[in-house]
Amino acid sequence: MKQAPTDPNPPYGEKGGFRKITVTVPPDVYERLVRESARRKIAGEPNQLLSALLREAVYEYLNRLG
Repeated sequence: MKQAPTDPNPPYGEKGGFRKITVTVPPDVYERLVRESARRKIAGEPNQLLSALLREAVYEYLNRLG
């Protein structure tokens, strides 16, 4: 059964149906996330939070799997 696409980063206040998880990542992955967060902040791009970056990464990975 195919589901409608989900926005991994909906506007503030619209994540009520989302599930919270805890993730442990290696230091190098954490540093890459922090660098991307800083890059987005400097560029004035949205979704600068680490949680937003992780949601995007998981969403893209799972979409590639099919």
